[in-house]
Amino acid sequence: MKDLDNFIAQKLLQVKAIKLQPRNPFIWGSGWVSPIYCDNRKILSYPRMRNIIKIELARKVVELYPDVEVIAGVATNAIAMGMLVAEELSLPFIYVHPTPKDHGFENMIEGDLRPRQNVVVIEDQVSVGDNSMKVVDAIRKNGCKVLGLISIFNYEFADTESKFEKADIEHHPLCGFNSILEQALQTGYITKEDVTLLQNWQKNPLTWKK
Repeated sequence: MKDLDNFIAQKLLQVKAIKLQPRNPFIWGSGWVSPIYCDNRKILSYPRMRNIIKIELARKVVELYPDVEVIAGVATNAIAMGMLVAEELSLPFIYVHPTPKDHGFENMIEGDLRPRQNVVVIEDQVSVGDNSMKVVDAIRKNGCKVLGLISIFNYEFADTESKFEKADIEHHPLCGFNSILEQALQTGYITKEDVTLLQNWQKNPLTWKK
């Protein structure tokens, strides 16, 4: 599995779905200052890469959760990839908003989901995990079982994995933060000093300063 992790990391860096700027950090929507930014929507513009991610996500679903009946994408960023996985596996697809819509039926779940169905959730990336947990909770409240959560990229925050464990959410990413650093260092994208800086950020992103 480590080989797959490294391979996906390499590809994400190649298409610039993940960017590293330790000397010129990004500002996340949450207000966090971060030396790394993930935009996996870029994958959709590269057919070969898109197909690789689709196949590997689908492979994880089949290998880990053979009893899956429905694929759920986390709105909005994981809708497209979740739908591709569902198509690959010939399974029903739904997508779920982390919060209810403020118009119409005020749905969180879009599509037909029947009670007692087995669901696998597809997420594009996991950072603090709040949206993922809200989506899992919405599916569970609909009377369904969430078998697991599969993401493309995981920031590997210790607090997030702890929250998932407490909420009984199995999380299986294709690629993690440390593999991104390893591949970026090997290609000369970042230096050893940058690796230390990025690792310090990951340990405490709320108070990090470059």
